[in-house]
Amino acid sequence: MYAQEIEKPKNWQLNGYVKDLMTVNVGADSTMVDNLIHNRMNFKWYPTEKLNFYFEVRNRIFHGDLVKSIPQYADFVDVGNDYFDLSYQTPKGKSWLFQSMIDRAYLEWYGNEWEIRLGRQRVNWGVNLVWNPNDLFNAYSFFDFDYEERPGSDAIRIRKYIGYAGSLELVSNFSEEIDEVVMAGMWKTNRWNYDFQFLSGKAREDLVLGMGWAGSIGDAGFKGEATYFYPYTNERFLDEALLASLTVDYSFENSLYLNGSVLFNSDGSENTSFDGLAFASSGLLTARNLSPFKYSTFVQAGYSFHPLINGGLAVIYYPSSRNTVFINPNVTFSVKPNLDLDLIGQFFLDDQLGEYRAIAKLFYARVKWSF
Repeated sequence: MYAQEIEKPKNWQLNGYVKDLMTVNVGADSTMVDNLIHNRMNFKWYPTEKLNFYFEVRNRIFHGDLVKSIPQYADFVDVGNDYFDLSYQTPKGKSWLFQSMIDRAYLEWYGNEWEIRLGRQRVNWGVNLVWNPNDLFNAYSFFDFDYEERPGSDAIRIRKYIGYAGSLELVSNFSEEIDEVVMAGMWKTNRWNYDFQFLSGKAREDLVLGMGWAGSIGDAGFKGEATYFYPYTNERFLDEALLASLTVDYSFENSLYLNGSVLFNSDGSENTSFDGLAFASSGLLTARNLSPFKYSTFVQAGYSFHPLINGGLAVIYYPSSRNTVFINPNVTFSVKPNLDLDLIGQFFLDDQLGEYRAIAKLFYARVKWSF
């Protein structure tokens, strides 16, 4: 008998997805229809037991009325780069544009209690779902639902694990401009069945100090985070700012999920509008300007109507003089194990010139095939 040769496991992985997103934007005077084909490739390579390499790229084809009507549309979507320009796009056609961007490309080394990452990576320090004042490196917008992976930073990250559920990490991004450097440290620990984190450092033109926690009260999840921003330079006439968010969520046995959150921004205004949120999906969002409003509130409900059908509703209310509201219904159909259909709505209501109305009504249909 011949001994069977044992096949060695692969030291690499490749997966991703292809999505098609159709958008119908119903305005007061016109309706605009756009389409986005989005392909993502995630490559992981494990050359040794201690060294890993990650490379992820997103390829997108934009087509439709919005591309046609905005001459600088190419600049509008070319966001997400950091120190290195890792994107490529073709010259804008009359109503279409192709763009490819590498948003993950980093080496990861493990050694006993140490971990080092170098390159474009996601540095996720936030603990809440919607607003993350602790997320100094990669703040994201809740409105940008089609980018689940969220942006990355060109950075070096050094972490040392300490005891049970504890760690100390130092992170710095790369920049030639001192006012664009984000350099901070975070200490994590676990006490009384709560995960705590404490951070300090420099975030662009601010010195920062913050903390966060995640735990539970009974069967309900209880999370929070806060960061204080103190401008060390006054070139942009920045004020001191405290941003704090609090979240409570609960899952019922019948699959009903509820989430409630609030955000306080001491530097925000009680008399602003959705115009102040125009930057939210433009890649300019930071932990300092998560919302232009002084107070923001969020409620969400999700329910599994069927093993293959999930639905939900999210509402953001800004208790300002204009009673600004964002309404976000959604439903997901699991057509096959690797094929989903999403129907999503986004409605922005605001008081403009004494008339309270929906200033934007967007309807989305998305098909996603994962491989």
